[in-house]
Parts: sequence; structure tokens; C-alpha cells
Amino acid sequence: MDFDIEKLQNILDDATSSGEECGLQLAIYDQGRLAVDLCSGFADRARKVKVTPQHLFPIFSSGKPVMAAAFHMLVERQVIRYDARVADYWPEYGCNGKEDTLVWHALTHRAAVSALPELDSFSDMGDWELMCRKIAEAVPANTPGEKCSYHGLTFAWLIGEIASRASGIFFQDFIRKELFAPLGIENDFFFGTDAEIDKRVVEVDGEKENWSRTFIEDEKIRHNFIPSANGIATAAALAKFYAGITTGVDGVKLLKDSTVENATIVRRHWNDPLTPTWAKFGLGWALPYAPDTSAIFGQGGALGAEGFADRERGIAVGFVKSHVTATHPVHPVRDRISEALGMKERHW
Repeated sequence: MDFDIEKLQNILDDATSSGEECGLQLAIYDQGRLAVDLCSGFADRARKVKVTPQHLFPIFSSGKPVMAAAFHMLVERQVIRYDARVADYWPEYGCNGKEDTLVWHALTHRAAVSALPELDSFSDMGDWELMCRKIAEAVPANTPGEKCSYHGLTFAWLIGEIASRASGIFFQDFIRKELFAPLGIENDFFFGTDAEIDKRVVEVDGEKENWSRTFIEDEKIRHNFIPSANGIATAAALAKFYAGITTGVDGVKLLKDSTVENATIVRRHWNDPLTPTWAKFGLGWALPYAPDTSAIFGQGGALGAEGFADRERGIAVGFVKSHVTATHPVHPVRDRISEALGMKERHW
């Protein structure tokens, strides 16, 4: 499809020059080809460091679909079954009412362990073994498999440990080797950075006490593996990920069409909340409009990043930002981009 590059750039520039936003990147793959790669504003407002395509942005929950895609790769390789019990792979998990929790319950945020366990320190979230032990000991809030309750942070250890136990490979290593490396994004997408990589990461712009800033600026959290929330990426890498699991890109296609089709069927239950909510899920992927099968799937993040694929149009979009927006999950600059692309708004 044709993109009005000038119009999209103006949307970004108007948002950053007005102070509405600080730093932005937008990338779009069309039929597996990078068609749009734009940036605007500052990586550090105080020092007037301009954003470049090489700058990395915190994407928070926009990393969850990457976890799900890697998990689906393991299912395709017959390492994991969606209908198996979690305890079949992770025996310690099968206690306190979680004995019959199924793998697909975890993928659809129905495992009923959405609450963060009690911790001695905020930084404890960077300790993988500790967090997995606490998740395994947790008592579910309701009957697993029923009501959808968004597992905002606990999704990391729940999905990640199932994958690690089943494959015998730490999930972080599997993602980097089997997903990031084939796509050539291993230097632009991270779940766990280091001091050198941190030099490329933009400053979170906004009030000092904001949760997003507190979370991602904690070194133990940023440098360890918390893939539900501590992703760091460029918009181009995020968009290329979606191209790599849908249309294919650079000769690489990581998932079968049938896998994507199955994973984008909305899973609902009679006990789900009746009030409108953005949290409508297939197998690990958010579905913004939630018909029986959604052509669009992806997810947004706490700071306003979002990534998604539109399978009907053959496009994959990555968008990242650094400013704390009080109206989250409504981000006006995202809505203006959607309008320019002729798409419905996504507030996820």
C-alpha cells in the first residue's frame, strides 16, 4: 500500500515540537519490505539529544507478543502442547488449586495468578528463580481457565518457565537464538540489557515518580529477563518481528499461517467481565476488535509503545515513545497515526 510519508512525519514532528511527546519512532513493513522508518524529537529532552533510528525505547507489555510467538514456535516443534497441564512441564506448579491449569489458560491470561507475589524488594523481580518459585507456590484467585484477568507482570515467569522447562533451554536464550537472530534484530531488541546497550536507551520523559520510570530505571530489573515488561527495542525491530511471523521478511518466516490463524481466534468464557475492556486475547496475542478471528493482533505497552500486524493488508507496525501520557492507554499521537493509515484506533 502507499504511505504518505510526509504526513506521518508531520504527525510525529507536531507532537514532539509542541511538547505533547518527547521522542518517537514509527516503522512499517509492507509485504515484508521496510516502507516507513521515521523518528522525531529527543532521546533526552534536557540535553537536547535528538532521536535516531538506532535509539532503543522501553516497550513494556508490547514485548508479550514476542514471548507468545516464541512459545508457538515450540508448539510447532512439538515441544509443548496447548492442552497439556502446566504441571506436566513444571511439576512444582501443580499445587494449591493450580493442579489442572492448562497451558492455553496461561496464554490467554486465565491462569488466575495475575497478582504479583509479595516481595522483599521491588528489584526482586529481576531474580528469575525466586519469582518462579513464588509463582509456583501461588494460590489462584479463582478457578483457572475461567475469568480473564490480565497477567501484566506474572506472564513473564509463567510462560517463560513453562517454555524453559519443556525445551530445556532458558527462554531468553531461545528467543535470542531462534527468533531475534534469524530476523537480524538481536542488536535492536532486548529482554535484559547491559551497561553498554543502556547508552542507546532513551530517557523516560515525565514525572519522576511514574511507575514506568521507576520500573525500567531499576538496574536489576532492566538488566535481567522479565519479558512481560522489560523489553527494549527500536520501532523497526518491533515491526520486523511482526513481519517475520506473518508475511515473512528477508526470506525468513517463523510461524505457519495455520498457527497464526489459530492463535488469533478470540478465547472467551461465560465468566469474563461483561464491561467493555481492551483485554481480549487469542493465544497470547491481544485482539483489539475481538470478532471470532482477528486480522489485527499485537499489543500496546505502559509507556505507549505498540506493535501489531494487519494480516489482511500485509503490514506490520512498530511504534515507540518515551513520554509518560496521563491518558494511557489513549495516546492521541497513536490515534492520529491510525487515522492517517485509515485504521481504527487501538487503545490497548
